[in-house]
Amino acid sequence: MEIGILTQVVLMLRFNERINQMETFLFMTILTMLVIAVIGFIILKKRWQFSIKLFLVGLIGFALPVMMIEGPINAVALSGLAHSSKWLPILYGGFMAGLVEETTRYLVFKVLAKKRSLITSDIVAYGFGHGLSEFIFLGVMGLLTNIIVLQAIHSGQAGQLPSLLVSQVNHLTGFAVVMSLFERLVALVLQVLLTAWDFLAVTKHKLSFYFGAILLHATIDFLAGAYQQGIVRNILLIEVMLAIYVLGVGLVTRQIWKKEETHGLI
Repeated sequence: MEIGILTQVVLMLRFNERINQMETFLFMTILTMLVIAVIGFIILKKRWQFSIKLFLVGLIGFALPVMMIEGPINAVALSGLAHSSKWLPILYGGFMAGLVEETTRYLVFKVLAKKRSLITSDIVAYGFGHGLSEFIFLGVMGLLTNIIVLQAIHSGQAGQLPSLLVSQVNHLTGFAVVMSLFERLVALVLQVLLTAWDFLAVTKHKLSFYFGAILLHATIDFLAGAYQQGIVRNILLIEVMLAIYVLGVGLVTRQIWKKEETHGLI
């Protein structure tokens, strides 16, 4: 009996130690993300001398439409797709995200173009602001949520939280956290690239770039959705695929940029 109790105590101590270590690692990752955000802003601002106002519009341009338009619609639509094929929520979510975010970008540039001539640094200003907002909301806030759940588990209050969320956090690894940071950085780069497409749609009066941006946006969300739905279970594989995809988008964007005789970005 005493041996059994001692074993339970040792296991509990190890469990608590693991939680404490993961909390520390998550805090360090959040700090790293914030440092990256600040350094990125300083470097890009010095290089491009972009508009702070447009950068702030970019920050709002992700958060506001997602919370006020995409979020409420998704809550209704995805509940109706809960018992459907795994692919339907993935396809819907990808296209919805692409439609809302790229339309917001396109309209911002459309309105701005009526007030003044658009310049290349506007892409960096809005794109980095938009991407940074996503970086913070999905990256930093996601990690903070994990910390809150870990603290609830540690204090014995996990029963008040959704069982699926608790299970996911219980199985969280340092490698998965690093991969999530990598994914947010890749997504940030993509947001700037997609902003260039909407910029071209307005400056060159070609809606094909706007529709192309929606499709490119939806496609990367399909990849992420495949992992979230358990269709692809290897997180390293999915992150490599995301990185290769964004690299490909970058190369295509560069070729289009040159073809349209636009200079100064890539």
